[in-house]
Amino acid sequence: MPSKWPSLVSGIAGALLLVSCGGGSTSPYGGGGGGGTPPADCASSGASATITATSSFTFSPSTATISAGQKVCWVNNTGIAHTVTSDDARFTGGNLPSPGTVVVTFPTAGSYAFHCSIHLPPTYNMTGTITVQP
Repeated sequence: MPSKWPSLVSGIAGALLLVSCGGGSTSPYGGGGGGGTPPADCASSGASATITATSSFTFSPSTATISAGQKVCWVNNTGIAHTVTSDDARFTGGNLPSPGTVVVTFPTAGSYAFHCSIHLPPTYNMTGTITVQP
């Protein structure tokens, strides 16, 4: 007469596997084990203006006006790396990973044009201007 133990053990093991793997995650950033990366934001940067790299390969807004001594924060949550590059090397932005931010302080009044050196016109429109008032 065959034993019912193998079937019973197999059924219990299967149920335990479903319970341990089937739990939903309450974290918006990935699994319950702490995986994933939270989206980047500029809230704690102290910036006076925020510019977002968009999934349509633009900066939004493409212009910002601040006062001398204030900061601009660029944020990227697109899943694609970008850069914040000065057109004339008057400021240093650098790599803008995803997720990530770049914060630049503009101490002097003037007009500062920038672009993404990875996604250049005319194919992409990742350009903009920061206007710094005295």
